[in-house]
Amino acid sequence: MQFTGLKDKNGKEIYEGDIVSLLHWKPHIYQVGFDRGSFCFFKGDDPIATDAKYFEDCEVIGNIYENPELVK
Repeated sequence: MQFTGLKDKNGKEIYEGDIVSLLHWKPHIYQVGFDRGSFCFFKGDDPIATDAKYFEDCEVIGNIYENPELVK
């Protein structure tokens, strides 16, 4: 898992493959991935947002390796 250089609202480092919760969006569970030169949120195969300001409002709740059921 590659470090994004960003931290969530609790100061936890965000890595590619992390699963995050965003309370201001619906649905609010996303996977962190890399697309077209930047880290972004994914719902399924579709990238949702790439602006780093959104990462400051998210909370890491797991990752795809230890908690794959969170993204289903």
